[in-house]
Amino acid sequence: MKASSELWRIRISAILWFLLIVGTLLSLPLLFDVGWWAVLILAAIAIVLALPIAWIMRRLSARQRSEAWRVSLIESALATFGLLSILAATPIYFLAFNASLRPVTVPLATLSNGKKTVVFQGMMHIGTESFYKGVVYDLERALTEGYVIFYEGVLPDPSAEAWFSKTLAGGGDLSANYTALGRACGLDFQMNYFTLLDVDKAAHPERHIAADVTTGDMKREYERLVSTDPAFAAYARSADVQKDQTSGTNVARALAWLDQTTPGQQVLIGTACRGVLNMITAHDDESDPINKVVIDYRNRELARRIAQSPSDKIYVTYGAGHLPGLLRDLKAMDPAWEIKSIKWERTIDAPETLSGKLK
Repeated sequence: MKASSELWRIRISAILWFLLIVGTLLSLPLLFDVGWWAVLILAAIAIVLALPIAWIMRRLSARQRSEAWRVSLIESALATFGLLSILAATPIYFLAFNASLRPVTVPLATLSNGKKTVVFQGMMHIGTESFYKGVVYDLERALTEGYVIFYEGVLPDPSAEAWFSKTLAGGGDLSANYTALGRACGLDFQMNYFTLLDVDKAAHPERHIAADVTTGDMKREYERLVSTDPAFAAYARSADVQKDQTSGTNVARALAWLDQTTPGQQVLIGTACRGVLNMITAHDDESDPINKVVIDYRNRELARRIAQSPSDKIYVTYGAGHLPGLLRDLKAMDPAWEIKSIKWERTIDAPETLSGKLK
């Protein structure tokens, strides 16, 4: 019986060591991408932790006590280093696999009330190059079919630019922030690809409509809600306090240090950034009070522009989160509006380089 128990102990120990070695070998490339110093730090921590671990194991196991102290110490150090390496690499692997297995998708929906047809192309501000190229291809084809394109993009109003930057854009220029975030994630900013339509815009400006509101419009709606909606007013006061405490922060400036990273670090940053962005986008908080301004108000204005447009074929490129509210607002004006078809497109994927392009 004792021999059988010892045999099973050896088998289980061999399996655990095998899994530990495999996990460590998978983790080491990521650690070396971070820097050789990361491996040295983990090794130093493992050695320090191995001392009490080896002592405890020798106290609990007669087999360990039969071994030389240095053997117990080496085994404990190697096992601890392997576990630390796996723990350090697991978040990166998790983010990479999560983005691959549960990708963020956006709708391409066709809406109609029997009189007008609206194709709603859901967008993300940053995404994969292949997604944007596909969108531009669809837009070019739609133009040949007689569609008018309605573009998202809050229009500037000099009287409200400073307010918009501070209150809704997180400080600084919103496009610059998206561009910086896209570079860090190894993704692209959507406006980089819409320039492919500039020739047609110049030749047929009536087919390209800036359908969004202005920053001044959003400021007036914000102020209206503050004066008429107590819950929104309380949110606005709280948001103002937080902005005062974090004034001077800027997404682009926070990402500037990434320019000094190595190619290996860029791989990890791009992978982690895409994974985090994927998770955040998949769990957007629809109950956020600011959505009354940035989503609901703009939906109402977009629905009104669609209803008033002389065109009966409209192609809308707006953030994917606008579709449910837009449909509700269209149906409020005409119950005949309904979704005729819908398909889903993936927006975030690993680029060919698998890294963030920071320069």
